[in-house]
Amino acid sequence: MSRQRTRHFAVALVLSAVLTAAAAMPAVASIATSSTSSSTRAPAPAVVGAVVAHTSREVFGFALASSLSDPSVGYPSWNFDLLSTVAFFGVHVDTAGHFVGDNGWNVWNSAALSSLVSTAHQHGAKVVLTIILQDFSANTPNMCAGLMHADATVAQTVTEVKAKGVDGVNIDYEGLDGSCGTADPFWAQHAMTSMAQQMRTALGPAPYISIDTYSGAAADGYGFFDIAGLATYVDSMFVMAYDMEYSNYGSAPLYCSSFCLGPTSPLTAYRYNDTSVMSQYLAKAPASKVILGVPYFGRKACVASPSIPNQYPTSSVVADSYLDASGEAAYYEVQPGSYAIHRETNSAGMERWDTWFNTTLKCTRQLYWDDAVSLGKKYDLVNADGLRGVGIWNLNYGGGAPELWAALQNHFAVCSSVTASAAPASPQATSTTVTFTASASGCPNPRYQFWLLAPGSSTWTVAQAYSSSATFNWNTAGQAVGTYRYSVWARDAGSPAGYDTFFPGAAYTLNSRCVSVTASAVPAAPQLPGTTVTLTASTPGCPNPLYEFWILAPGGSWTVMQTYSTSATFTWNTAGKPPGTYLYSVWVRDATSSAGYDAYFPGTAYTVTSPCTSVTASASPAAPQAVGTAVTITASASGCPNPRYEFWILDPSSSSWAIAQAYSSSPAFAWSTTGKPAGIYRYSVWVRDAVSSAGYDTFFPGTAYTLNTPCTSVIATAAPASPQSRGATIAFSARASGCPNPQYEFWILAPGSSTWQLVQGYSTNATFSWNTAGKPAGNYLYSVWVRDAGSAAAYDTYFPGTAYTLT
Repeated sequence: MSRQRTRHFAVALVLSAVLTAAAAMPAVASIATSSTSSSTRAPAPAVVGAVVAHTSREVFGFALASSLSDPSVGYPSWNFDLLSTVAFFGVHVDTAGHFVGDNGWNVWNSAALSSLVSTAHQHGAKVVLTIILQDFSANTPNMCAGLMHADATVAQTVTEVKAKGVDGVNIDYEGLDGSCGTADPFWAQHAMTSMAQQMRTALGPAPYISIDTYSGAAADGYGFFDIAGLATYVDSMFVMAYDMEYSNYGSAPLYCSSFCLGPTSPLTAYRYNDTSVMSQYLAKAPASKVILGVPYFGRKACVASPSIPNQYPTSSVVADSYLDASGEAAYYEVQPGSYAIHRETNSAGMERWDTWFNTTLKCTRQLYWDDAVSLGKKYDLVNADGLRGVGIWNLNYGGGAPELWAALQNHFAVCSSVTASAAPASPQATSTTVTFTASASGCPNPRYQFWLLAPGSSTWTVAQAYSSSATFNWNTAGQAVGTYRYSVWARDAGSPAGYDTFFPGAAYTLNSRCVSVTASAVPAAPQLPGTTVTLTASTPGCPNPLYEFWILAPGGSWTVMQTYSTSATFTWNTAGKPPGTYLYSVWVRDATSSAGYDAYFPGTAYTVTSPCTSVTASASPAAPQAVGTAVTITASASGCPNPRYEFWILDPSSSSWAIAQAYSSSPAFAWSTTGKPAGIYRYSVWVRDAVSSAGYDTFFPGTAYTLNTPCTSVIATAAPASPQSRGATIAFSARASGCPNPQYEFWILAPGSSTWQLVQGYSTNATFSWNTAGKPAGNYLYSVWVRDAGSAAAYDTYFPGTAYTLT
């Protein structure tokens, strides 16, 4: 293979006989353009005006007419969601520029073609007609003749494209440059470019035009293809970057003296390789015009050793389709245990070579081919160079092999859709951290770019540039309130597009957050049950606050007492509430907030106390007492935690009670009776809890307490008068002054004694009869103590000891 002639091996192996015959075919075998030629054809489906992009780059694949509808390798086995363009291969052109009525033409006019077109269009893929003319004979007379009749070919192509409703044409003209009998040594090259120009003019700007070119064409300006010139008129150039082993064997790194096996499409290292070929093309044409053609085939032959790469063939070299190559290990002719898999070490493309012993041929076979791994390396080159896409020679050789479609999916699938959501949901207060989460479909390696549109702005801003992260955390602290819009762009990692798909702008509202809240209770705690308590809340920082009031009863659980509303107050009726320590709390949020709360006032104690239910009181000393006695009245309340006492006195001559000691925490009242008039007083005690606003919760009813006037003096006499003989009965008589109810007590001090003897205890009897019988003679002393009946004193006054002599 020369530098120019890297071409479709199927054409070289299968179709060369057809081409040779086509050159000699009589005119009747050619299909001329006529009004009747399409009358027997199936109705054409509508032309697809706009093709849906399933892939990030064009995936161009050839469809062989010979097995077009074969369910195992033909179009029914293909994944059209991963195909951009399917090139029907094909219809041959004769030397007169007319289509040849061979098997390709028959399939082109069959129901199989109609079904292919319908299926492709349903999936948004294009179908193009491949027109074929190949001539590598001396001076390429057939090619020269065909190019000289290019106008006929163009006209018939336009007719067929329109009749079949396909999307364009693929030109597979393979020959050599030359004068074709003219004075122009590059006439064939110029004619090829002119034909492309004619095709564009005839079809118009919309239909798709591609042309198959040699891998070495960009480096050879004098060859059959003028790459820069063709790029002006075609949509794409399918670069047949395979069959390179025929040009690489004699150069580094192999230096074989004759043909030796090697990778048909090496990625690097070899004299001719995909990387350098693409570099040459990009120097002549835009990347958007270049398609890297890859082989779904390999080549094998018998060789001498099972372990040495790049061996000289000892038999004829034959081709293996991908499906054949991938199935070799399971073929019955393989000697068990002999099959070995290797990878190319010279090229970075990891091209595969396998060896095994064939029991039928009795030789070791060596096969060089591209599996999904090495094809993936070529797809990486397509993405790295930003090429228009990848081309496959041919789809029938791979059929429905899932690993092949997976490799395309992993490198070229575009994101078909993307959804996005925000959490927490809108609206939220500023300072909320909002997480946007996106999810793309249809692409193996999605990349996401997040956008925001601020309120009042018409300019979208990239919030998070393309990355593999499907989430973006939006810190809204310091952001203006208002309605924002968020959007997400998605594309596959290999996609050259600004986006494959996008999530349209969705609204997200930010509002001012209520940052704090305070609350108070009036009247202040503690209070009695039945008190109406007003809770009042206040919050800064949010324009439209809503308040929710909560109460926690003693031993209970929190209860919403007043749900969210604009009212900042709650009136709490404590009637019937059990006493105890309650907690009250207030939640606040802005009217636009969907949070449970923006801020809250923490639970604060409020005590509801019980009233005093009873009170007792007593006076000490007990009544009656003489005026001037210090009397202590002591009370004791029940049922209330913080009793307050008020003491009252009713004077004997009054009908109006008087406060003797106002409410205080003291349960005792010291009553000074000094200067009080004698008589029957009444005392009472009111009691209430400290928080009670009532006059009293309960009271101790008025209880009598008598005050008497003390006896101020007493005199006593003895009859008969002293002295008297022993045995006489002496009558001592006393008389008190100043007290209404005197009581008398009589005392005797015997002669020689220092201890007075009580001879008659206190009584109302003012006399004492002293029987002196048996008493010793001598000087006695007698005395009388007196006190009022209400007096608690030992005596109010006394008659001093007075002598009385017994003889």
